[in-house]
Amino acid sequence: MTEKPKEPPKEVKQRYLEMQLLQHQAKQIQSQIEALDAQANEMDAVQQALDEFSISKSGSDAFVTLTPGLFVKAKLEQTDSVLLNVGGGAVVQKSVPDAKKIIAGQNVELRKLQQELAEQLEKLTARAEKLQEELRILLT
Repeated sequence: MTEKPKEPPKEVKQRYLEMQLLQHQAKQIQSQIEALDAQANEMDAVQQALDEFSISKSGSDAFVTLTPGLFVKAKLEQTDSVLLNVGGGAVVQKSVPDAKKIIAGQNVELRKLQQELAEQLEKLTARAEKLQEELRILLT
């Protein structure tokens, strides 16, 4: 006769399920952190583009992006302001310094959110480590 494998104690099951949930949450938070990092890096590139644009002169040639990887050559008529997408399909004209301030503010908010998520991830990791230790004790 073969013996039925012994069922793990309820505490072990609960901790194991909590560990799986924590791992899933940690992966989601890590993905969010990476997405925010990509957005913040894009904001850095926008700041750099604004810096370069601000030293351009009216009448100078520029390559304008139509879509990623597709450009047209154009002459700059105005170099003291830009059109800024403010969401919902709305675009407003802003001076280059004002646009830079807005982009910098958005970048600061992105970095704050990224830091908050990193702190959440640290807490989840600490809880997961504690659970691992509890499981090790329960299983020995």
